[in-house]
Amino acid sequence: MTANSPYRGAFLLILAAAGLLVLAAVTGRGDITTATLVLAGTGCFIAGVFLLALHKGEPLDPEVAALLPAQGTIGIATLCADLGVQGDAWFVPADGTVTQIIPVGETLPAITGDDYSYITTEGAAAVRIAPTCAPLLTHLREKHALEVPEEDEALLACIVEVCDDLIEVAGKTEARRDGENIVVTLTGYRLIPGCRAVRAASPKCCTMVGCPVCSLLAAIAALGTRTPTRIEHVDVDEKRETLKVILRPAGPAPRDAGPGNSR
Repeated sequence: MTANSPYRGAFLLILAAAGLLVLAAVTGRGDITTATLVLAGTGCFIAGVFLLALHKGEPLDPEVAALLPAQGTIGIATLCADLGVQGDAWFVPADGTVTQIIPVGETLPAITGDDYSYITTEGAAAVRIAPTCAPLLTHLREKHALEVPEEDEALLACIVEVCDDLIEVAGKTEARRDGENIVVTLTGYRLIPGCRAVRAASPKCCTMVGCPVCSLLAAIAALGTRTPTRIEHVDVDEKRETLKVILRPAGPAPRDAGPGNSR
């Protein structure tokens, strides 16, 4: 138990409460001094119990949290590259879900009506996966009742709220339109070590696959605009602890893009 541990403070308060109550009982004077000792002892005891009950334990080190998904992102990108897939990821919305399509080239192929991991159509091919943000998006919907709005201003505000308030990965988030693009800037980004690890392997990992945070931004943009959305560019400034993600929605979503229309 460290010197600054909340448990230490709670136990000291409870010990103080016990000492005050014992002193009140021993003196047994029955006057205002005794009453004061009893009230002080009771207050210390209640405060100690509250400290024990409300303490949630030490938070996870942000550096550790940032590194947890890094190798998964690198591994998927490496596997795709070994298969000859070189395109950037498209996040395709359908029926409230998002499917991630990584094409061989730059063009998003026509989505076939199945849920196999490999899309092979005439003149185009791609890898189909669930976005790395899928569990996080599900959590936000179940625990925070997240609903992605379609109105442009509300969508941008939703992105800010998710980053700053719901998953708390940045000190301040800005989301704005720049022509057709959506530019999201996270200042005071807390997961920079994960970016460093992924980009050390290859910056292409950020646009080909995307970490859970970048893919979450793309998935929200795809759901809000109801169009396939690509991670156009990712820029990391480690000194300023800033992450900038440029998202590019492009055209209407294919009707059978989602896994709900499989096979």
